[in-house]
Amino acid sequence: MKNKIILLLFALFSLGLSAQTAKSVLDKTAALCSSGAVQVNFTAKGARGNSSGTLVAQNNKFTLQSPQANIWFDGKTEWSIVSGSDEVNVSNPSAKEIASMNPMNFVNLYKKGYKSTLKTVGNNYEVHLVATSKSQAIKEMYIYISKTSSKPTLVKMRTGSKDWTSIVVNSFKTLGKQSDAAFKYNVKDHPGMKVIDLR
Repeated sequence: MKNKIILLLFALFSLGLSAQTAKSVLDKTAALCSSGAVQVNFTAKGARGNSSGTLVAQNNKFTLQSPQANIWFDGKTEWSIVSGSDEVNVSNPSAKEIASMNPMNFVNLYKKGYKSTLKTVGNNYEVHLVATSKSQAIKEMYIYISKTSSKPTLVKMRTGSKDWTSIVVNSFKTLGKQSDAAFKYNVKDHPGMKVIDLR
């Protein structure tokens, strides 16, 4: 009888593992981000060099602080200040440019336009996304997600034929809903800056 119970539990456990899909794994991660903003401390390596910083993202809006630049994006307009500069550049970035700056954007992308597969790598799930259309800004992604917390630990993405960027998530926490103003450049916080409108 005891052996039958153990076999039944093992079968149920195995069934639970097999029912796990790339979408269900990403759904859990997306749910962490749906109640408000998330703050991510990251280290990035790519064709354009290495960087690190703090990203605060909410839906398609984000702010990015790094030693190289400070960036605000409200879903349409981007304001950027290069470190040491007395200018703020204002632009309407392309989808490709946005994708390269916001590694958390995968929570908005995976439901449409990508083929996905799932496998286990150590303590993480590895979700592999491949674009089904050439028009997609991100052509391919690998997203590593903690099996216990559903938080992302590493994102690798390719926007061009060989242009891979790897973003290590050093910390991830939820902040609650932020105001729209948090994702806009505030002139009062940066007196004396010249505004260069590139739109």
